[in-house]
Amino acid sequence: MNHIMDTLPKFREIIDNLESIKQEIVNQSNIDDTSQDARMVALDSLQISISAIGMWISSFNSLANIFTNDGNLDEKQFLSSVGSGVNIKQTEMIMFDHLRLGFTTLAHFKIDNLFHNILKHLNALPRKPGYWNLTNEILDQCSFSKTGKEKKSLTAFANLRNSLHGNGIHKTTSLNIMVGKTAFDFIKGKKVECASWHHIIVLLHENVDILKNLLLSQKIVNINVEITDDFASGNSETT
Repeated sequence: MNHIMDTLPKFREIIDNLESIKQEIVNQSNIDDTSQDARMVALDSLQISISAIGMWISSFNSLANIFTNDGNLDEKQFLSSVGSGVNIKQTEMIMFDHLRLGFTTLAHFKIDNLFHNILKHLNALPRKPGYWNLTNEILDQCSFSKTGKEKKSLTAFANLRNSLHGNGIHKTTSLNIMVGKTAFDFIKGKKVECASWHHIIVLLHENVDILKNLLLSQKIVNINVEITDDFASGNSETT
């Protein structure tokens, strides 16, 4: 991607994919599309988060256009309008880096929480905590391999999120994961270099495809009652 605006149609495609999953759940599980079912809550939340990213990017671009005359950006006016005390390049980096990294953590948390809610409903939460065990169990429940491409893509997203908690450093065993034609290299003790917008979109696209396969698997799609989401239901009790 040569420009941040190039991300928008890619995000739009992911939002549309999420919408199609929601409609399939409604059609096959008889869950109302406005219900507080954990599946609908998670997919709605992902759509909202991705939409927010698009709105921020579009707003930044629109603001830049306001202060552009004859192809020249009035940097002083633009920087004043956003309250920045650094140059335009630094300002763009600060704004988009925080947006990108914060979104990565939030999006992954929503997937993590969805898996937890489903397994809790099935009385199948793993004895040992942690995302690795959670994904093993959800894959097993839905009759998917625990060593296949689904596990690799889920693991790549988790390692990306975990590196952000480690100040951008990968702190566990080194690994290389290919998601499609995109490499995700995690080297122990080294800065993670696979957290660009391109990497995040590739991972998100793949993880949404995995969500579709899991949520529409016979085990899950046959759940025709609401799966509780503790936050949405107002129940903060944990087990």
